[in-house]
This record gives sequence, C-alpha cells and structure tokens, in this order.
Amino acid sequence: MPLLTLNHIGLGNGFLMRWRHTLFVALREAIDVNKWTFSHDGGHRYGVMTTNISEAINGVLKGTRRLPITTIVSATFTRSQNTFREREEDARNLQQRNQTWPNDVFNKIVSNNALGMRHTVDLYNHSRQTASVTIHVQHTMRSRTFRVSLSERSCDCGQWKLSSIPCSYALAVCRQYIIDITGIVPECYSTIEYALTYTSGFFAPLADVEDWGEPNFQLRHNPDRRIRSCGQDVTTRIHNEMDWAQTRARQQYQAQDGAGTSAQGSRRRR
Repeated sequence: MPLLTLNHIGLGNGFLMRWRHTLFVALREAIDVNKWTFSHDGGHRYGVMTTNISEAINGVLKGTRRLPITTIVSATFTRSQNTFREREEDARNLQQRNQTWPNDVFNKIVSNNALGMRHTVDLYNHSRQTASVTIHVQHTMRSRTFRVSLSERSCDCGQWKLSSIPCSYALAVCRQYIIDITGIVPECYSTIEYALTYTSGFFAPLADVEDWGEPNFQLRHNPDRRIRSCGQDVTTRIHNEMDWAQTRARQQYQAQDGAGTSAQGSRRRR
C-alpha cells in the first residue's frame, strides 16, 4: 500500500501551516515561550535532558496502568526507590574509578574523539580558538566544512548546541589547540553532579498499613471516569496528520474489502 500524505486526503500544506500557527498562538498565550521552546530558554535546557523526562517516568511506571490506586502508589514508591538506589551505587563506583563523566556521556565523548581524529583542521585564531574542520563524505567525492568556535561553544553542525556535549569537530579542534576537553563539557554532566542527583535526597521505609492513621478526607468516585465495559475508549487528544492518514487508509481498506466480499458473493450466486 502506498504511503498516504495530506494531499491524498484533501489536506495540503496550507491547512497544515494554518493548524500549526493556530496551535502556536494558543500555546504562546497560555504558557510563556521560555518554558516550552528551545529558542527562548536562554540555553538553560538541552534537548536530551528535557524531552526524555516523560519517557523516563513511563519507563519506571510501565506495567502499572489500570491497577488499583494503592498498587500504583506502592509500585511508584518501590520502583523509584530502587532506581535511586541503583543510580547511587553506580555513581559511587564511578567516583571510585575517578571517572570524570557517567558512562553514557563518557562513551559519547570517546566515540566523538575517535571520529574527530579523521577530520582535517585548519586553525585561524588562537585567542578566540576558532577553526574550520573539513570532512570527506563517504562513497562520494564531496567534502563539507564546519566552523568551530571553542570560546563561543558553537559549531555549524548544531550537535554541540543541542546536547552541550562536544561534537567530533569540536574535539578535533581541541586536539590541535591542545586544550583539555573537561573545560568545555558542562558541570551538569560530571560524575559529581550525577552522584548529588541521587544522594541529596533519600527514601524512608514505609510503615505497615495497619499502623497508618485515619485519613482526614473521603474519596468520592467520579462516574465520568468509569472504565467502559465494552467498545473503544474515546480519546481526547488532538488528532494530527498521522491520525488522518491512518483513518483514510483504514476506510480505503474497508471499502476494498467490502467490494471484494460483494464480488465473491455474486460469483457464488451464479
């Protein structure tokens, strides 16, 4: 089946642009842009550290959906406590080995450094620590050049600005200027900060349920939140072009399947 696009379902780029503009205006009026856009956050948040928060929480709470509320609370507490304990032990082991960064950051820097050894670097200004880095595109005769400024922590590739971890081009320039790369990696990625994240707080053991005091509130059931016994749940999220394409494809498949069934029935009657 060919891939369906907005043009197949009668919605072109004009509709998509108007829909995005309407959504942006609504978000801008409801929430400050510095709280949900990278372009207005002043460089305080990085993509890897911001967009994965919800995925990390989903990973911890996976498998607890539609369980009794007491079970969900207990599972949330237990899994969070185990996660903090495992990360604390990992941070302690890293500090004993005198490793500067956690394993994910360390492996990324080692990989970029090995890749940067194959780049060609032309130095320009030692005081400003600027240079151009040339690479050869594999399986082609073309080459690409990127401008790097260590003093401004910038590179034309954009990877350094996105994650704040030096890219291979920046590490190649550091090697030519004989600069220690620990000075250009943010402190938030260090093993010390990693350890503080999971040791600054602590989880205390919970008392047995029999020892809990009487609550000063009463839980009331909301009939509007009742789980339907049959049928498909009604979703309240905003549908986008992916939903429209899937709906159109499903309708076409049902139409083709219905036509095929009718043809078979007519042949049988003959």
